[in-house]
Formats: sequence, structure tokens, C-alpha cells
Amino acid sequence: MSNLRVIANELIPVYATEDNQRLINGRELHGFLGVEDKFSQWIQRRIEKYGFEAGEDFFTIPGKSQGGRPSVEYLLTMDTAKEISMVENNERGRQVRKYFIEMERLAKEVKNNVIPLDERQVRMELLKSALEHEERLESVEQRLTEVTRKVEEQITLQHHEQYALQKAINRRVLDLADRAEFQQLGFDEQNYITPDLVKVKRKLYSQIHRSIKDCFAVASYRDIRRCDFEEAMKYVQAWRPRLAA
Repeated sequence: MSNLRVIANELIPVYATEDNQRLINGRELHGFLGVEDKFSQWIQRRIEKYGFEAGEDFFTIPGKSQGGRPSVEYLLTMDTAKEISMVENNERGRQVRKYFIEMERLAKEVKNNVIPLDERQVRMELLKSALEHEERLESVEQRLTEVTRKVEEQITLQHHEQYALQKAINRRVLDLADRAEFQQLGFDEQNYITPDLVKVKRKLYSQIHRSIKDCFAVASYRDIRRCDFEEAMKYVQAWRPRLAA
């Protein structure tokens, strides 16, 4: 394990032994993942919890002394590093796991095609693959955003939104029906002294529903699109009827 060489270092270093086994330094992976626990505690918990075997899933070598005390470095196989990254369940874990998978893919291509790759070539291949992945991801995200927008434009109000809008309509009608200024809704001054509020409210309901249909081009307020819900609520709250001439 003393003759390790770095073959890639895009996210974190990837090492190779003389027989081309890929290894990851556990301490460096711990730092990249942003784990708050101390490395020694973290790596021991992962080994015990997931049953990693020394000499098969990881190797230990003496590390630099820290505060006068010798330290131990853990060299993880690619499979072990992938599993540890996955169980961290965060964005960095997913990111570095994809990085390891890409490294394995490149290693298989090299083996199958018997093409020796130096560190510079590996980096170029990784960068190319990463750029292609980002372009595909951006394209998918753009299509998903467009589809989501189109779907949202077609979805009508849910039941609780219909209820909220109907309540707003009721409040607006009751508020307007109590205002003397709307005696012009077909009632003369004498009759409005003791107004027939039922008729007044009926006229107001008829007008406000007609106005909503015209404004939002729907057959009923229930058919208003969800993306227009807030606008519809503001419209109702500010609505005023057409006064009789």
C-alpha cells in the first residue's frame, strides 16, 4: 500500500495500487461529505454497522501523528466508498457516489480496450463525462419545468381553494349589500329605507359570478386554474358591481 498513485482528483483523490485496485482515503471522504462527527468515531460506526471486513472492504495503514499520537488511515475500496457515500443521504454523498461510478466505468473501458490511461487522460475523460451529464441534466430539468408549467396551467382549483373563494365571494356580497351607496341596484330611495336585502344580494351574487366568469374565461368559479387562485381572491376582494343608471 506504500506505492499508491493518484489517478484522479476531481472531487476527491482516487488512488490506484500497483495491481490497479482503486482506493479512497476514508479521512478525505469524511471531509468531503461534511460529516460533523470525528473521523475515528464515524469510520468505526460505519464499519460496525455495515459489516465491512478489513483486508477485503478496507485496509489500514499508519498515518501522520496527531498531537503526538499515531493515527490510522483507512483505505476504502470503491464499493465500500460508494456504499458509505450513499448512506450519508445528502447531496454531497450522491455527488461523490456518481463520481466513483464514473471512475469504475472508465476503468472497465480501459480494461476492455486495453488502453492505458495516464492521470491527465483520466481527468479529461471525467471532465468530458461530467459536462455531458450536466448538459443532459439541464435539458431534462428544462423539459420537466416546461411540463410542470403546462400541467399547472390546466389544473383547476382544489376543493379547499374552491371553498375559500366561495367564502370570499360571500363576504364581499354581504359587505356590499349593507352599503347604502348600492341602493342604485334597481331600488328607489323610498324602498331602500327598508331594503329587500334578499333581492339586493341576489343581484350582487349574479353580477359577481358573471364578472368572475368573464374575467377568467370560465364557466364557473370552480373552473378557475390553480395558478390564478391568488389573483381570483384579490379580484373578488376588490370587486364592485355595476350600478344601475
